[in-house]
Formats: sequence, structure tokens, C-alpha cells
Amino acid sequence: MGSRFRGAHDRRAKVAGMSSTEMRTPAQRVHVGAIAEVLRTLEIEGPVLVLGSKRSVAAVDWGGLESRLALTYFDRSEPHNPQRVVDEAIRLARDVAPRTIIAVGSASAIDLGKTVRKEIDALAVAIPSTLGGAEMSRGYGVLQATHEKAVGATRHVYAEVCYDPELLATLPTATLGASGLNAWAHTIEARYAGREHWLGRAAAEAAGRRLPALLLEAAASRHVALHRQLFEAAHLAGFALNACGMAIHHATCHALGGLTRIPHGVLNAMVLPHALRLNGRLAPAALAEVAASFAIVDLVWEAERVRDAYKLPRTLAELGVPRETTELAIEPIFASPLLRNNPAPVERGDLVDLLCAVYG
Repeated sequence: MGSRFRGAHDRRAKVAGMSSTEMRTPAQRVHVGAIAEVLRTLEIEGPVLVLGSKRSVAAVDWGGLESRLALTYFDRSEPHNPQRVVDEAIRLARDVAPRTIIAVGSASAIDLGKTVRKEIDALAVAIPSTLGGAEMSRGYGVLQATHEKAVGATRHVYAEVCYDPELLATLPTATLGASGLNAWAHTIEARYAGREHWLGRAAAEAAGRRLPALLLEAAASRHVALHRQLFEAAHLAGFALNACGMAIHHATCHALGGLTRIPHGVLNAMVLPHALRLNGRLAPAALAEVAASFAIVDLVWEAERVRDAYKLPRTLAELGVPRETTELAIEPIFASPLLRNNPAPVERGDLVDLLCAVYG
């Protein structure tokens, strides 16, 4: 069966037991090193719009660019990308008409850059400061006024990505651990996802084997070489996410994030052990296959070990979330298209049990 390459995403067809995957590796350059040095090497044209939070924008020395190009800063990125923030950023972008968009910071900031890039034709540069891997995927989320997370996708991933281990060093240790668990969750769900993609699966396995040990080391002591390895693993995890997709764990985190505004990484720390337990019951062979490919005996135990090493919250109750929030989350999770990618069907009763466990 012939394949035609039409864009930056994968399409799969299944007929009578046959599966076909179109391999669409994104046209992307990945740089590892000091941000200032990388920016000097890129063919950046002004005006330049820089997007991020106050912390992430302030963590970068923009002097080299400011000396030769007009820079405008939007430093109001927020967790989960509220629609009002997206609208503000797009309005500013239309006024500035940038030739280059630089998004710096967490997955929320990187996703904000995607929403702006979708409206403005410009060179897109991502400078991640966490391990969320959003720079490697086309998908993004926007938090609606109804507290539901709307999901969209761009035609292209970021053309240029810069990983600076020194920038990762500015991240608080607990935030590093939370975003690292998010990256590990990407590898697990990509590995047992229903969407087949051999490169994505290989990336998931490579990162899935390495991330727990790297995160446990970083909980005790951090250094530049370790930060570089963490970025490499998160990069592979992001590639796997883009290629293979997500499942019930992330459907749950997205719904709870919209309702509670708890940072996505922290939600990962609370949800992942219970989502793994659920799929261990619904799809035991799939979970065992992931564990074997990662050379990890017990995925649930490993998730809890990393969570506890960073002293991350275990339950929603610890954070004072009202119990009725879990009831409000059931329908958004059940309606999520991510459930179709889960290794086994999920019923409403399964979601009730999962959310009760997450609540504590």
C-alpha cells in the first residue's frame, strides 16, 4: 500500500488486521547549549515577539537580540493557557506583526506560542525550561471559561528548539520532578497507545527506561550534565507523545487541570499511579509489556517512588480541592478522544474509581 506525505502528523489505517503508518518526521532543528549562543546562530528577523511567564522571560538574557532587533515581550503566560491570555497574546501579535516568535518556559508557554503561531506566519522558536516536551508536539490546550480544556493542533511543530541545561537549572526542584513525571507519563502512554508508530515507540522505550533513574538522581543532587540528560529524555518523550498520542492518564489530568488550575505536572504526580493501576486491571498484558520494555518491574511503585522523592502531593484532598470536583470531571474525561487511544475500553464506573483514588 503506497503512502503519500502530506504534512507534519501521522495517519494510520487498519484493514482486516493490517496497519499502516505514515512516517512524518517534522522539519525541525534541535540545539543544545547556551541560549545566547544558539540565538546568535539562528537566522532571526525582527520584529520579535517573546512569549512566556514573568519568571521564564526574566531567566533569559535577551541583550544580544535586543542590540540588533526590535523585541516585544508578552510575559503573562499562565498554567493551562486560559482563553483570555491566548486572546491577549494574539491581539499583541497582530499589532506587532512579528517575523519571529520565541516561546520560553513551561509547556503552557510553549503551547501559547503554538496558538499565536497558528494565527501569525512567523519563524517559531521554542526554549523549554521544563521537561513537558510540548516543543515536540503539534497539540495544545486552551482553558475555556467553562473550565473545560479545549484541544487544538497546529500544522507544524516548532522549527527551532533550544535546550539550555543552565535554564533547566533555574527550575525549582519540586517543579522539575513534577514535569519529569509528566514526561515519563508521556512515554508510558505512547508505549501502550492504540496508535502504532515504530519510531514513536522506540523513543518512548528509550526515554521510559532512563527517566525514573535520572529523576531520582536529580532529587538528590543536580548538575549540568544531568540536566542535559533530562532534556534528552524529555525530548524523546515529547517525540513519542506527538507520534503515538496519549490515553486515560492525560485525559484525567486535562479535565482536573481545567477544574482546579493545579499545575499539570503536579496533577501527573497524583494521577499516574492510579491510572496505571486501572490499566493494570483493564489491560494487564499491555501494562506488563510496557514494564518489560522499560526494564522496570513495577511501574506503579516506580511512579510513587519518584513522586515521594520530590515530596509532591499524593491526593487532591491534600490541596483542599472540594470532593465534588471529581464528579464534575467524569463527563469531560469520558468524552475525551484520548480514551479511544487507551489500551482497553474505559467505563464510567472505572472513572469513578480512578477519581476516588486520586481524591484520597
